[in-house]
Amino acid sequence: MGNTKVIAAVYGLREIQNKSQQKNGHALVLCEYSMAHFNTGDRRRQKNDMRSTEISLVIRQTMEACILTELLPHSQIDIFLQVLQADGVI
Repeated sequence: MGNTKVIAAVYGLREIQNKSQQKNGHALVLCEYSMAHFNTGDRRRQKNDMRSTEISLVIRQTMEACILTELLPHSQIDIFLQVLQADGVI
């Protein structure tokens, strides 16, 4: 335990790239989660598998609750997470 290693990068504030995704008066938070291929036993694992999509959604919802998105209208924040080493069941 305690040996999980994650690289996180947050980019923003910037203008929303895709205007159709714009929320009414709130910032748009996007999140992408992935595991390093050398970290998993399954080499054929696809980039957008269901588990990664669900984890990305949970992280995005958590970050939206922490960020005062109503104070940042017409803005976009991108969050990228890459798990290098997972300690535990993934």
